[in-house]
Amino acid sequence: MADFARYLPLSNRPRHDESGVTSDRRDETATVLAALAALLRATDDDTWARATARPGWSVGDVAAELVAGFDRSAAQRALDAAGRIVRGSEARRLAELPRLEGPARAAQLLDARALALRERERRTGIAELDDAVVTAVLIGDAAGRPVPVPPVASGAVALRRAAAAPVEIRAVISGHSLHATDAGWTIGRGSPLVGTAAELVRFLAGYGTTAPRPGSIHDGDADAGGASGGRAASD
Repeated sequence: MADFARYLPLSNRPRHDESGVTSDRRDETATVLAALAALLRATDDDTWARATARPGWSVGDVAAELVAGFDRSAAQRALDAAGRIVRGSEARRLAELPRLEGPARAAQLLDARALALRERERRTGIAELDDAVVTAVLIGDAAGRPVPVPPVASGAVALRRAAAAPVEIRAVISGHSLHATDAGWTIGRGSPLVGTAAELVRFLAGYGTTAPRPGSIHDGDADAGGASGGRAASD
């Protein structure tokens, strides 16, 4: 079992009350989408065209992919993920994306999606939350205005990414825990690697070249809320 899997619900962590554990991510996903919509609503055309940490992709491109990807099946998500490692697949994916008129239209669609998520009965899983959080990190970085992401959302996505990380990322995090200095969560075991929640999500998603740095699980805790020991990412 991967060490990060110990922080999944109902695993072999120390026993405690699991009655509140849920795989439903409707609320967190809607919250991130609404926050991203608010940023885009205040975004000008220059920022819309600005490059993100995803090579070759602009703010408008990653926003369009998020909108186009709503309700993709698990099989389609797996195919998309596999396609990213095939040479030229990113360019093909980009060429196939439907275009959005601009940031105002993107904001409108994201707000509508957030409302629909809150009102629907069907659950939303971690994959859709992952899409929203990673896109929020990429756009916030490019815009120079971080998108507010709840600690439980960034922690859940970091845990998912760490548990299924490719070899080159596993080589960096193996034997370490990951601690978000501004979100109050820690996942894994071992000497801590630290960074902001956005930095850790960005690294685990494979964007950028900056790895988390050695540090203390107390770094930044005076200003951070949330749980440690994996609890922020576990439900």
